[in-house]
Amino acid sequence: MNNRDYKLYDLLSNGLGGLQYQGFVDTYLADTQNKLDVPGFSFDPDMQMDFTFSYVEATLGMATMATYVDPYSPAPVKSQTGFSTQTGNIPRMKHGFAIDEKIMREELVFMQRTKSFSSNMAFRMRDILFDNTEKLILGNYNSLTYQRHQVMSKGEFETTASNNPDGIKTVKFSARIPSSNVTTLTSTARWFTDANNTEGSASDPIKNLMDMIDSMENLGVLNYHFEVDKKSLQRAFNHSKIKSAISLNLYPLADSANVAGLVANLSLDAKKAALEAVLGCPITVINSVVATESFSKTAGKTVQTQMRSFAPDTWILVPDGSLGVIKTVEPIQLGSPSMRVATYDGGRTLLKQWYNDENGVQYIESEHTSLVVPDKPKYIFRLVNA
Repeated sequence: MNNRDYKLYDLLSNGLGGLQYQGFVDTYLADTQNKLDVPGFSFDPDMQMDFTFSYVEATLGMATMATYVDPYSPAPVKSQTGFSTQTGNIPRMKHGFAIDEKIMREELVFMQRTKSFSSNMAFRMRDILFDNTEKLILGNYNSLTYQRHQVMSKGEFETTASNNPDGIKTVKFSARIPSSNVTTLTSTARWFTDANNTEGSASDPIKNLMDMIDSMENLGVLNYHFEVDKKSLQRAFNHSKIKSAISLNLYPLADSANVAGLVANLSLDAKKAALEAVLGCPITVINSVVATESFSKTAGKTVQTQMRSFAPDTWILVPDGSLGVIKTVEPIQLGSPSMRVATYDGGRTLLKQWYNDENGVQYIESEHTSLVVPDKPKYIFRLVNA
């Protein structure tokens, strides 16, 4: 009887090329973090010990002018109103891959017959290790992107059966955007009242967007931009009043009867640039698609479901620059002595790789506990076409 140590079957060890798992991650995955896409947000430099966070709501109010006094008078003390502390809980995110007999059967058969690995084994294992580890990191980044766009476009992020099919449901984080900052268009005020782009008789998109700008400037903010999902922007360009505004901006002498035709021939970028000129501020187009994975009893297999990150038929107006931080709980490294462990994102992501000698399966898993937290909610304005 041959007594074989589990290390003989630990195929992924051959992909490390003599490196520890941490060295492999640092060497081969150094540039993956450049793909994090959460505009206006960055990781909080300090990680937390527990899951409850607090932050001080920032204010963008103008710096008030100095007070003129005589040479011997004390300086008047400035007001610090506008700051308030908000709290919440940070959710944990986990996912992983299993490398089993089905994936590596040929190599396993060869190994069992010869008690050695093939010459290409190290390269194959390195590719598997790289691909699976990178997908876990990019999956975390997609989760943060989805969080960011949900909390900004909906004013909240909630785990649901759609975006978290195999995990906990109805966990909600609110951005605490003031209700006065949210305009919900109903009935005939809606830009479109059905899926066929029938215009609401009382709809006025340009006025709605300009009202948002007025509200922002009334707070003393002069540098700002709109954000909208790409499909929603494309749909908005079908509205007659937006077509008219664009046409008048580009062709001020054109006959009103030719407005539709003139705008129809423009590219999306040209329409966007013209609308930006009308509004007097930039429009950031969000074109983010993410996917979830779950087992379908109907199909009898694992299926991926795609969804758009930014809420449809919704426009938001936000200040330029920083909009908040990504709060993170520091991971704890617990596991068996045979488990390989590495960290990423400055220690915020915990990567684990181990071999289960009971079922012959090798696992790669990621653990990341972060939440995108806006710290300027009173400067976020939302327009929703209900």
